Amino acid sequence: MLARRRRPAARGFTLVEVLVAGVILSIGILAISRLWIVTHGLTISTDDKGIAYNLGRLAIEQTKLAGFESAPEGSATVYYDANQNATTESQARFAVTRTITTSPAISGAAPDPSAIRTVTVTVTHLATNQVLYQTDTYLVRAGI
Repeated sequence: MLARRRRPAARGFTLVEVLVAGVILSIGILAISRLWIVTHGLTISTDDKGIAYNLGRLAIEQTKLAGFESAPEGSATVYYDANQNATTESQARFAVTRTITTSPAISGAAPDPSAIRTVTVTVTHLATNQVLYQTDTYLVRAGI
């Protein structure tokens, strides 16, 4: 009797299997890259809001340090870069506007000791013109 020889099983991948694996891999890579783009945008947004909060609190503290009588009446804008350094408007990323009003209103004189001064601080992201932080507080003779 003749012995039949078995043909060794072919090893390796077929072209179809390689193509299917490539499609599955590319879908996975696209999903991961899209996730990275979204999380990167969220990180930048969160960083900007944190910086805006810090700049707003800085403006409040500077007003408090100036004191009840010395804090200037009216509105003033200071520009800051992404590292929270004061800069020119052309290089700025944030604009911090501080407005101080006195009730009852006075013009040119020191505020009455019983007056209430309202301090409004607004931090705006200049690239998007979006208000990232805004707060109001009162400045009285005893402090904020």
